Amino acid sequence: MKHVVFGLMTGFCAISATVTPVQAQNYAQEVIHSESYMGEDLPPASASDEAILKHIPDLKKTARGYQNSCGTRTDPRLRTFDLGGTLHDAKVVYDPDSGCWGAAGGQLTILDGANRVVYSESVGAILVLSSRHDGVRDLSFGVPGMSQPIWIWDAAHHQYKFLKSIEE
Repeated sequence: MKHVVFGLMTGFCAISATVTPVQAQNYAQEVIHSESYMGEDLPPASASDEAILKHIPDLKKTARGYQNSCGTRTDPRLRTFDLGGTLHDAKVVYDPDSGCWGAAGGQLTILDGANRVVYSESVGAILVLSSRHDGVRDLSFGVPGMSQPIWIWDAAHHQYKFLKSIEE
């Protein structure tokens, strides 16, 4: 009888372990309770950040500072984030020139620890979610509103990929 009970318990634990990851993530709640950072609120990049900023495709160093792809002088902002896993030392760079990037805000680029671009898009804010994929925290971009895009880490391609939009 002990073997039967143990076998049932082992089978139950195996079933429970396989069901848990498949459960749907409640991304609407994730967005509401996430850490949110407006691009303009990130600290200005300093002279010591030049080695990082040279990896941003849309920025060019000039004698008068930085210039974005629209040819406009800009003051990039930069902050290091611990997004977990392989992005424990990610850098978020923000070009706040809304004249170049439109109503969405500025250009936000995320670099990994080796300064490779893993995400770049025109957005106003970054929301760091508590959920994770491949050990790296999921993200959403923009300000919470009618529809919120969810991006997850794709370790195989070493970049963030779009998962879905949620309606709030």
